[in-house]
Amino acid sequence: MDKDLGMRPKPKFGISDDAEDEMLNYQELFNRSNMQPSAQVIREPKVKRQQSNENDDKKRKLPDVDLTETTVMRPVIIERDVSTTPIQMPIPVTDSFPEAKHRGNEDDLDKITLPNVKKASLFAKQMYRDGKLKTCKELKETKITSTNQHIPRSSLITGTGLGEVIGERDIQRIHDENTERLKSMDENEILAEKDKLLNILDPKLIAFIRKRSKKEGDEIIRINEKTTAEKMNVDNQTEKTTLPIEIDSRWVHMNNIEHEKLEWMKDLPKPSIQRTIDETNAEGVPARFDFKGNLMSRTADIPVTAALHHHGEEPEAAGYTLEELFHLSRSTVLQQRVIALQTLSNIIRQAHTGIYDRDLQLPLIPKLIEAGILFLIRWAMDEQIESVYMVAIECLANLIAPRKDEEILSQTNHWPCGYYEPLLTPPDIDLGEKKSESDLTDIEILEQDLIKCLFRMNVLKRLVYLFDRMKLLPASTITIPVKHSFHILIRMARHSMTCANQIFEERQLMDFIIREFIPEISVSTEEGHVYEHLLPEALKFCRVLASHGSTLAFNLIDRYELNKRLRNHLVTAVNLSSSLQNNQTLPELLSLWRVFILQGHMANEFGSLMPTVILPLCQLCIRQMPNMIISQILVQLITLFDALIIHVTKFISKHRNSSEDLSNVVNWSHIDGLFDMILTIGKQTMIETDEQIDLDALRTVCLSCLASFLTGQQLLMINLLDLPIKAKQIRDQFFEPILRLKSIKRLIENVKFETATSSTNSTTNLPALTQRNISPFGFLTALLRLTNIIYQIDKSLAVTKKFISQLMLTKNSEIVVYIKNMLNKLTSTRTRKMPWFEQFEHIFLFQFIQVIRQEKFENDLPSVYYEILLSLLPSLLKGYHYLAQEIFKFVFFDLSYWKRSNESELADLSLITHETLCLASNESLTISSSHRTLLYERAIEHLPSLYTYYKNILHINHSSIDLNICDIHFGNLFQTDDLFKLNIHYSYTLIDVTWPYGLLSSLYTNVLTIKEDDKRLEVILNALRFVYILEMKHSLILSKMLTKTTRFSMIAGIYLLGSDIFLEKNIADYLVAFLNCFNEQHLLQKLETRSTIQSLMTFFDFYRSLVDQYEACSFGDILYSNYLLVPLQQTYDIQLRKEVWIEHSTILKYIRLKPDQLLFSLETFFIPYENDLEMIRYYAQVLLTGTIQNTIQPLLYMIAVHHLNAFLFDQTRSEQFSIQQTIIKNLQTVSTNEKKLYESVINYKTFSRDGPVMFTTLPSIRMNWLQKLLQ
Repeated sequence: MDKDLGMRPKPKFGISDDAEDEMLNYQELFNRSNMQPSAQVIREPKVKRQQSNENDDKKRKLPDVDLTETTVMRPVIIERDVSTTPIQMPIPVTDSFPEAKHRGNEDDLDKITLPNVKKASLFAKQMYRDGKLKTCKELKETKITSTNQHIPRSSLITGTGLGEVIGERDIQRIHDENTERLKSMDENEILAEKDKLLNILDPKLIAFIRKRSKKEGDEIIRINEKTTAEKMNVDNQTEKTTLPIEIDSRWVHMNNIEHEKLEWMKDLPKPSIQRTIDETNAEGVPARFDFKGNLMSRTADIPVTAALHHHGEEPEAAGYTLEELFHLSRSTVLQQRVIALQTLSNIIRQAHTGIYDRDLQLPLIPKLIEAGILFLIRWAMDEQIESVYMVAIECLANLIAPRKDEEILSQTNHWPCGYYEPLLTPPDIDLGEKKSESDLTDIEILEQDLIKCLFRMNVLKRLVYLFDRMKLLPASTITIPVKHSFHILIRMARHSMTCANQIFEERQLMDFIIREFIPEISVSTEEGHVYEHLLPEALKFCRVLASHGSTLAFNLIDRYELNKRLRNHLVTAVNLSSSLQNNQTLPELLSLWRVFILQGHMANEFGSLMPTVILPLCQLCIRQMPNMIISQILVQLITLFDALIIHVTKFISKHRNSSEDLSNVVNWSHIDGLFDMILTIGKQTMIETDEQIDLDALRTVCLSCLASFLTGQQLLMINLLDLPIKAKQIRDQFFEPILRLKSIKRLIENVKFETATSSTNSTTNLPALTQRNISPFGFLTALLRLTNIIYQIDKSLAVTKKFISQLMLTKNSEIVVYIKNMLNKLTSTRTRKMPWFEQFEHIFLFQFIQVIRQEKFENDLPSVYYEILLSLLPSLLKGYHYLAQEIFKFVFFDLSYWKRSNESELADLSLITHETLCLASNESLTISSSHRTLLYERAIEHLPSLYTYYKNILHINHSSIDLNICDIHFGNLFQTDDLFKLNIHYSYTLIDVTWPYGLLSSLYTNVLTIKEDDKRLEVILNALRFVYILEMKHSLILSKMLTKTTRFSMIAGIYLLGSDIFLEKNIADYLVAFLNCFNEQHLLQKLETRSTIQSLMTFFDFYRSLVDQYEACSFGDILYSNYLLVPLQQTYDIQLRKEVWIEHSTILKYIRLKPDQLLFSLETFFIPYENDLEMIRYYAQVLLTGTIQNTIQPLLYMIAVHHLNAFLFDQTRSEQFSIQQTIIKNLQTVSTNEKKLYESVINYKTFSRDGPVMFTTLPSIRMNWLQKLLQ
């Protein structure tokens, strides 16, 4: 064993390694100082037994008498009652001395045995012989009978103070008299006397009597229960006096019957469903599992031979609960610990598959993590016993690395854009009051990030130690634990680039892995040995590390010379062609090489091996088909060819005008030689076979690789005359035959049922990807890729052949059903968490719509295609910049679609307003329906410029080459970013859901940083134009993507962008149009004022800023006043009205709106009536003080008068009468000049757009109430 690896990491139990060393130093210093300890252990000398016995005898002889004198005399001396004590007279004797007693013959007594007595004395045997001793059974039965006889007696009268005999007789006499008297009374008389006594007696005395009676009753019940239990035990012991088996005389201690132990040998009762149907237990019943992790039915009759019954709370129920397994895992018995950990591992593995989702109330994995299973596993990994730490490794691997995740990731690795690896990073750790992560405890880190907690626990050092230790064990026992260890490392590497670098910098671990599992030369030994052999899991681990960027990939190659190691193993595999069908490491080797090429490394090495190694390997694989391993090797080979085509295309495009010598670099001549080989393999997949091979995967990679070949040749414009010939060759020999396969139609039929889902066991601190099954979107996307490039080469085929329309858009097409379902899914919730595998559906949808548009050259695409593209944008993962760019290009440049209109899309809705509206800048706005249509048409004309605007502000222009052919698989890799990586976060999206609002969506700070007014105005106008187009054309899409509050706030926030920006006529035109759109959609009455504006700020904070801005620089603008009044409607929170009427009452004098200038519903300011007393007082106050007047603020005046009048004439609440009187008297006391205010409030009838409507004569009911108030 290596000296560097031999030391095991020390477990941490709340104390650091430095503190432990410090304690050892203190101990050594203490031993050297020879200090006298403050406490010592002294052994007492032994005392002789004789001396000890004498002392004990002296102590026993001392009388227990209190010798202390006392001078206290008792005032009353009570004589003891001896009247009941029996007096025995002395028996006369005839002899001078008493007769000597003797026991008789003692030899006869040895033969006497007493029933039910183990060891009887000689005296008891003599008494039993003479018939003077009852049997034990008779004695006990007599005692039990006497105990059970309960003589009725009074529970109230105790006879305290009376003599023993007289007291007992008097108590019984009084009790009998009471009983006889009660018997002579009927029930009504008894109840009457009882009520009379309860009224006369002191309540405290009654409570005391009741309490005393209850205690005595409880004691009687307990005595009876106890005697009954004793009787049952006695009966059980007397009835069963024989064992259920025959006894051999040689068996020790089998003559004694131990009934307690025999109880466990009885047959178990049948399982009961009582606990399963217990409605009082809202949390359900604990789930029980067998050793394989299967959920056990509580009513199933499982035989005890299954070893699933134990002495728990429910011995008849088979299986173990999680609590019992946790308890068993800390057992001192080795086998119990192993069984518990193995069972927990199986349960976790089953939980990740979703098998428990329907049966358990809560997800299982989060509960296990919360219960502390990670610490349980860590303790088990620190044990010295192989079986314990091996099963702990398996349990940890099943916990953090679901097997299904890695399987489906491997199956999608060869799909178009399948080169992306997921980053499973939780949200950033919240430090709280701590300064850094080092100040947090292990539990605090575990609650937020489980993988970081593993790093804190030094799991890497533990794995190094276990790797080295398992090397000495037999190969048959370590294969699975070693693979599980790599599963742990792969999951930790997927966490983030930081964690990947941390693993790479763990030099001992990396050196050991490369030396033992990716050796320079693989030694051929017995099958199953893993050390010093090429291991697929080690290659996959390196692939995940390399996907974190070109720098890390280069460091891997440079430090460990992986190029030489991989080349040696590849050549060895070709030389050992006979064992190629069993070579499971070659697919992972080729997959790792592909990642290196995509990162820009090892392409030349691969090109140099192409004529001597790669092409012969392809030919060997073709000859040995069909075979599962061979098909996997071919899949990875063709995927590697695809990566090489992209690398060469990108390299030549970048260095085309360079003067560098590129003679030694792989070039297009290497690629051109692969065409025939790829096509030959593709034709091989047309042959039907009974062998278990994945033909769909082979077809997928062949379609995708041929599409990449044609795309690269067209982009580089190399031998363009030969390009149509090759396209026709592909179409005739491979493409069209595939379209006629029955299996393809079956895949298309299953599309409507296949969609990505989120994992139910994914937690915040441990994200997971779990997908239940593999979908057909990889093959269909590859088919669409090839169709697209064929149409680009020969444009006539799109019109004449229409391959995809005939294949997928048949009558009752499943694709159409899927698209509609997908649209509902994308717009179902505004905070939807995007599943990782849904990215392949996004690519399929775009490629499908793109191909369909080419086939429908003269016909217009249905509107649903544009709706789903717009809905896709907020769901795109980071890394899909090129796809976002192409979607924008598709949407913005199709002017014919946006110009199409019908009555439902561009309906001219009548407005309840005048034809013109005067702004504070003295400019007039036309607000007719025809003007809105004109605004829409002008906005459409700006769509091409809007494409550039959104592409720049959303930072999606990452492509250095403007590809003439839209191919997402190609385009994603043509990025100029030097930090390009092949991994993206599993859920972080590229574009925010508020993207239509452009720079307006980020608290408007981006717009305010633009210093030039013209540029700022253009930015705002661009956002308003496109949002207005969407509001007119796709308002339903916006309503599903964004809340009503966000949509209103984004537009109203224009007023926060400057003191005069809203006065620009172009801006004001759109503000009026938006307000009318919102009013038509009834949006202004449905705002959620207590919500947040798309996680930016609360609506209340936003409205407060809007009020402050109005007070500062509104100039009393009518349009601004309209937006400000929207949250003041009666249906919204009272705090918003108080913000204006009370907190900022100075702005009331600027809101000079007339009722007919309100651009939305008027009645919502008056219905329902105001019932807040504070608001009523302020309404009265602003009217009495003249803050608002009918001639200056007619709308506010009518609102205040309306609610004040309703309050004054409200006769339903008597508690408001005094306040009503005070207000009416204050109105009366105004001066003569203000008598009109009193009449306006008293005679008010209702509201209208022309002003308040008054009563000419008050109704009698109002007049009577008014007179009552004036009294």
